[in-house]
Amino acid sequence: MSVMEPPRDVRRYRPRQLPIVELDNGRILAAERDVETLRELGLDSVEGAVACRSGEPVRAAGSRRTWRLESASGVLYLKIHEQADWVHRWLGWARGTRSPGRREWDNLRAMRRAWFDVPEMVAVGDAPFGLGRPCPSFLVLREIPGKQLDQFLAPGWQAAGALTAAQVRDRVIRDVAGMVRRLHSNGFYHRDLYLSHLIVAEDERWGRPFLIDLQRVDQRFPPRHRWLVKDLAALAYSAPASISRADRLRFLLQYLCKSRLDPLVRRRIAEVEAKVAQMRTHQPKYP
Repeated sequence: MSVMEPPRDVRRYRPRQLPIVELDNGRILAAERDVETLRELGLDSVEGAVACRSGEPVRAAGSRRTWRLESASGVLYLKIHEQADWVHRWLGWARGTRSPGRREWDNLRAMRRAWFDVPEMVAVGDAPFGLGRPCPSFLVLREIPGKQLDQFLAPGWQAAGALTAAQVRDRVIRDVAGMVRRLHSNGFYHRDLYLSHLIVAEDERWGRPFLIDLQRVDQRFPPRHRWLVKDLAALAYSAPASISRADRLRFLLQYLCKSRLDPLVRRRIAEVEAKVAQMRTHQPKYP
């Protein structure tokens, strides 16, 4: 007997409104409900946030540092950009380019408006751009409890609750392909769409994938074809060995709304495979 999927209450998936207030003479935007938490952690000024070294260090990449912080309102992640590179400093001084922290905040806000599942924004702050200044910025996000999608898939397709392994496979492929198709049809592309940048939170369906690390997200109409291919290739490149070639084909057919191989599907497969081969020769800038 097949297992019926529980009906979805769309109200559960609607992004909550986040009233925003200004701190530090307008240099920080913060969720009103988290102002006291930010004060307790010393994150209510740009200088205090950038100097923060409490909590657990998660990642260091160039001038960017990520910290995991315990707080009374839950686990938070603090991304510190100690400075922008000289190109962004010059462009920021000349044309008002956004800081790295502010850029990811704006991307999160745009994607929330489009009903994508993304981390909840807590605060963002930056110092004004200047040719001779380091231009630090920071971003605070609430943790999404769950596994990265590559870790979720690593053991292979497994039964979950009343669902068979085959049903879990079908739902994961359908939901993730549908999410990526909707991302691209809304003009967005992620530019770092590896499976590790999807966090699977608990949900009665099979899980609920959230998109993270959105600093490089862009939105264009129409989007650049090469970046759409790059997103698809990043997913394929980061897929664990448990994902078969047939699974990859099912995903691409679902993404393209196709039921069989045709010239368009074959062309997209060739484009993605060529990009994956190119990615395998690339040395990551940061480990």
